[in-house]
Amino acid sequence: MDLMSVLGLLLCVVGVMGGAMIEGVSPVYLMQMTAFMIVILGSLGATMLATTMADFKRGWRGLKKVFLPGKHEVRPVIDKILELANLARREGLLALEAYTTNPKSDPFLARCLTLAIDGSSAEAIRETVETDMAIHEEDEKAAAKFWENWGAICPTIGVLGAVLGLIHVMKVLDQPDKIGPGIAVAFVATVMGVGYANAVALPVAFKLKRILEHEMLLKAMVLEGVVGIQSGMAPGALRNRLSVYLAGHGAHADAKKKAA
Repeated sequence: MDLMSVLGLLLCVVGVMGGAMIEGVSPVYLMQMTAFMIVILGSLGATMLATTMADFKRGWRGLKKVFLPGKHEVRPVIDKILELANLARREGLLALEAYTTNPKSDPFLARCLTLAIDGSSAEAIRETVETDMAIHEEDEKAAAKFWENWGAICPTIGVLGAVLGLIHVMKVLDQPDKIGPGIAVAFVATVMGVGYANAVALPVAFKLKRILEHEMLLKAMVLEGVVGIQSGMAPGALRNRLSVYLAGHGAHADAKKKAA
């Protein structure tokens, strides 16, 4: 479970609902089924209209990454690459075949190593893997785009809900006691639209983009490591090359010390 995602969502809900309660607005009052149907379901339908089925599925799968992200630690991957580099230097590239056939191995690293074992040149490995990475990046961007589109559409549908509510208020202008509550109910749709867009949809999109950036950085590092192994680079030199990927992950200084 990603602690930042859970705490962030809880803090947002507590802040908004707590502020509303301080002003004397009951949180229950903001949870209206009519507004929910108009804003959330209506904006979801509009987002689906702007999205392909494949991207729609990717978007919902991406939600799992926000709260249950996989492990993408840089240090263990570097250690594994260096271990494989030492093995290849001692016994040759064919000795790495056991790693590629192990179901517990990292799939991306295993795929890159398979290309090296099959005799592909460094240029061929880089070209093939970079194409694979580009396709993966476009797919994951589509998942983030789904939530980004939903966040862009939702506030406008909220305004639409408010206008529909005001139309209803116009019907009771001859009943002054119903005008105030009617206007308040109408603007719940606007609150829900703006709130959902900025508290859920857009933050999810931003988080997915950041996760993708980290995944692509890790894949780039794996590619450099495999190309180094295929080229026969000494493990020490390979360690120095890969240590730059630790910058920004709180371990760059430790990597330099280890390399020395």
